[in-house]
Amino acid sequence: MKRGNLVLVMFLTLSGIFSVLDAQTACKVLKTEISWSYTGECRKGLAEGSGEASGVDFYKGDFVKGLPEGKGIYIWENGDIYEGDWKKGMKHGYGIYTFTNNNRDSVLAGEWKRDVYMGNPVMQHYVIEYRNSIGRVSFVKVGDRPYVRYKFSRNGIESLNINNLFMQGTSGAESTTASFTGFEEVKFPFKGKVMFNAPNSFQSATLTCELRFIINEPGSWIVTMFY
Repeated sequence: MKRGNLVLVMFLTLSGIFSVLDAQTACKVLKTEISWSYTGECRKGLAEGSGEASGVDFYKGDFVKGLPEGKGIYIWENGDIYEGDWKKGMKHGYGIYTFTNNNRDSVLAGEWKRDVYMGNPVMQHYVIEYRNSIGRVSFVKVGDRPYVRYKFSRNGIESLNINNLFMQGTSGAESTTASFTGFEEVKFPFKGKVMFNAPNSFQSATLTCELRFIINEPGSWIVTMFY
């Protein structure tokens, strides 16, 4: 290669490197503690998209308009770590904060709002995951003994006109007697599944009914299925 061409290639290569470095330098992070250096996506001179930023602290994750926003992990100079949701440079949404308190590792997991820990979200007493050919379901807590009892209702009246009953639960002893159908001595949260066949309102066809649910709160529960 001729000397002139070699010099030109070296010039273009160095120009490209300096252009990249200049672009990285021009891409700013607006959170002072991580504003010393940045590597990642950029838009209009600000960190935007996925990237890494460092200063006295370190952050890796999503950015919007120069600030952590979205999902990311932040490591403080003292070793504290937060991994979770961010908004406008603050912990906001669900996240896990690990820190040292009196020489012991401590964890705060739950909802955050503008850098303030709000606590764990309130757990629902029960959740219906799926139902088929069942109009509605009633969950009633009647005591403290750990059981889940099933009742079946047609037109507001308890009905035993069902066939091929199938019950499944994550704990407890299955029981089917004249006075009790369900699970006794269960542990909560309890995840259950019930399937059965029953005639429709006009007695002209057979329904395949199914219910899947979770009960989180311990106690004595009566689950009534209206089909």
